[in-house]
Amino acid sequence: MNTRNDRANGDAPADLASRELAARLRNALRHPAAERLGRRVPLLTTRALVAVDAEDTHLDFTQGRVTVREHVPLLHPWDFAIRGSAAAWAALWVPVPEPGWHDLFALSKRGEMRFEGHLHPFLAHLQFFKDLLSLPRARGTA
Repeated sequence: MNTRNDRANGDAPADLASRELAARLRNALRHPAAERLGRRVPLLTTRALVAVDAEDTHLDFTQGRVTVREHVPLLHPWDFAIRGSAAAWAALWVPVPEPGWHDLFALSKRGEMRFEGHLHPFLAHLQFFKDLLSLPRARGTA
């Protein structure tokens, strides 16, 4: 059975861009900078889904430490989700983003990003999540 993350190599360029951006995010979240950020939220325990188009990345936070999971069962639970288009993530991660493309909520206002689920952990640690999801910009990982 094919899932949306298990497509053939003959994907459309948009699917390829989504996969590359999702890999960029995963690499940044596995970097020691993400662990240093986690020290700001030592009590955070939650599960999040971050989607670049149809490419899902599951983040499990346990006492501020993040575990990145890219291959999970179809119905893997999460508390909240942040879903954005590949164009939105790419624009967010340029070294100096354009106005209106510089922030998660600015992208939401444009209709390029949306937030779902139980948002309390996300909003209670908003600056942490904004900084965490901006790591691909700061590192310039490709």
